[in-house]
Amino acid sequence: MVNTSGSTRLILLSKQLLRPEHEIVAFRNNQSLTIGELKKQVLNITNALNNHPNKYWALYMQDSFNFIAGLLALFYSNKQPILINPYQKEMKHHYDALLIDDIKFPKQQFLDKQFIDINKIDKNNIITEHQLITSGFKHHTLTLFTSGSTGIPKPIEKSVSQLELEIQMLEFDWGKFKNNLFVASVSHHHMYGLTFKIMLPLSCKIPFICEPVLYQEQLTTYSHKKIIYITTPSIIKNLDDKLPTINCDKVISSGGKLTYEEAQLCRKSYGVLPNEIYGSSETGIIATRQQTQADTPWQLFSLIRIEYNQSKSPLLNSPLLPQPEPLNDEIKKLNERQFYLNGRIDKIIKISENRVSLTFIEKQLNQFDEVAQAIVIPLEQNNRTILGTVIELSSSYKQLLQQYSHFELTRYFRLLLKDTLSLIEMPKKWRFVDVLPKNSQGKCSYIDLKILFDTPKKQ
Repeated sequence: MVNTSGSTRLILLSKQLLRPEHEIVAFRNNQSLTIGELKKQVLNITNALNNHPNKYWALYMQDSFNFIAGLLALFYSNKQPILINPYQKEMKHHYDALLIDDIKFPKQQFLDKQFIDINKIDKNNIITEHQLITSGFKHHTLTLFTSGSTGIPKPIEKSVSQLELEIQMLEFDWGKFKNNLFVASVSHHHMYGLTFKIMLPLSCKIPFICEPVLYQEQLTTYSHKKIIYITTPSIIKNLDDKLPTINCDKVISSGGKLTYEEAQLCRKSYGVLPNEIYGSSETGIIATRQQTQADTPWQLFSLIRIEYNQSKSPLLNSPLLPQPEPLNDEIKKLNERQFYLNGRIDKIIKISENRVSLTFIEKQLNQFDEVAQAIVIPLEQNNRTILGTVIELSSSYKQLLQQYSHFELTRYFRLLLKDTLSLIEMPKKWRFVDVLPKNSQGKCSYIDLKILFDTPKKQ
């Protein structure tokens, strides 16, 4: 365990409602939201939940303050929070009820599920505050999901203790946070957003902005504050260096590597080099870096170790995991604490009993000038596995989408690959897009990519 005695005043999640009622938790539309208001909302939701026997609840809140209230209420009610996008029909079997705050949510599409809309809760017969805050939930768990890059997202169970330990590890390495506002572009429904947008501000008693902040111009509203901005490489890569600098206390980026040039763009736009985070939904935080030079290595967080074995995947030892976990990245060891990332270990699937590397096919496509990024995914067709590829054309070649038909573009790329790929490796379905579909974490999910193939493409 991290020794936090004397050097920290981190507040456990189960103790949040014991904070003074006047303390500000968040800002929504520039209006402050306090512990007192959070307590009232948690009491209301808990009372409603206690009238439902369902155990597994999809927690789907648009607003981050509502999300915290729903999360706490589910824990106090001994329910299992499921952090999931209910619009993904493939995932409906993971929950039997929904807790939502969206008044436009299409309930008619979920008639087989129980619902609580927090905008329509009956506030009568509310449980008492004493009944609520005297029940702890240190060992309670929630369920979230992998990003699902090559298949349906997989469930991951996290305990409250794991979430709290991760924040202790961050403070142990980075010191006490001295900002007075957290601002984020990422969603609270994923591990990265849950850790840095929700758990970190709550634990440090520092307010956050409820709304996602995606653009530089939006950050100017908060330029008088000491900001920590939680964001992704896809946001940083599109910064406009012609806009005035907005000085941030810290910029945290996760979800992929930044180039040295992109890190410098962040420093020009936000006055600070980004603290890049290497980790995953499964592992939590692993390492970090600030690119002070072009070949800056990654530095392990203090309590993390990696075992290197030439014939096997690197093995991660972390207090955030119940047992050592193999990593899916190629890692070049520099010393016991530092390393370089050299890309993902091959994504291998089987087609007609043959091993096929999706990574190899993607590399062949991504070398072409016409391609900004290509992603290959497995698809099911007539009870057999085939390959589909989604290609985002590079800026110089986007006009090809208007100049040529889908059939002509497909034939063109097939010809480019005919001497490189075998018949089994050649994608059978193709989609060409202006921009790859990415979620708020800046990642392409399998479900979002698969949707592109669900509607037949006109030739």
